[in-house]
Amino acid sequence: MASKGNKEDSRTRIIDSAKRLFAEQGFVKTTVMDISRQAGLSEAALYEYFQGKEDLLLAIPQLWVSELIADLNGQLFGIKGSVNKLRKFLWWNLLRIEQAPLDAKIVYLSLKTNANFLNTEVYANVKRLYSNLIEIFEEGRASGEMRPDLNPYLARDIFVGTMDHIVTRWLLKGMTYSIFDNLEETFSIMVDGFKAVQPGTVGNGQDKEKPTQENGVIKKGNEKMNLVESEDVSRQSTANFKL
Repeated sequence: MASKGNKEDSRTRIIDSAKRLFAEQGFVKTTVMDISRQAGLSEAALYEYFQGKEDLLLAIPQLWVSELIADLNGQLFGIKGSVNKLRKFLWWNLLRIEQAPLDAKIVYLSLKTNANFLNTEVYANVKRLYSNLIEIFEEGRASGEMRPDLNPYLARDIFVGTMDHIVTRWLLKGMTYSIFDNLEETFSIMVDGFKAVQPGTVGNGQDKEKPTQENGVIKKGNEKMNLVESEDVSRQSTANFKL
């Protein structure tokens, strides 16, 4: 009779073999026979631990997502401000994906397109992981850092959708470039849509003065220009351009 230690070792070998094969040749092309051969076990032995390859597909990310949930609270501990927490979440999440490309391939290229994904414990844990984003958006709205009319659930969907696009593209491109390319610019564009606009500022936080016109005089700040003078300047500029 196999000991508990041997059973755990066999289960780990099966999971590692399935993970490698799913990532290399895809879920559809991988067979139970392929997995059992890779693990050095018989097909009958594999079925003692898993009902089939779909059961394995769901088991692999469950371990990874559980590790992410356990790690996240420590990563966000002590960080002040909702924007800073969002930045940390994004960089941390992509770093963990870069460190575990096989798990990422299975989750993003196989599992999320599986019809049974929404009914699994893995999906429940993914929702639990992303619920931290809802809390961050709610915190930002309460503190005034985020827009008062911001819907935390829609904001989470936008944030997660952006992350999914970055990761999926990186995986489909064969991970031939850094997953962090243009990340700060992407983050800034995304977060600008969430942040509260301060009085007297526009999206990038810069003051914006609008020229006004009174009695034929254009005013902007302390500068004044008669409309006739403005037209003369315009004609002179046009003449210079033609030269």
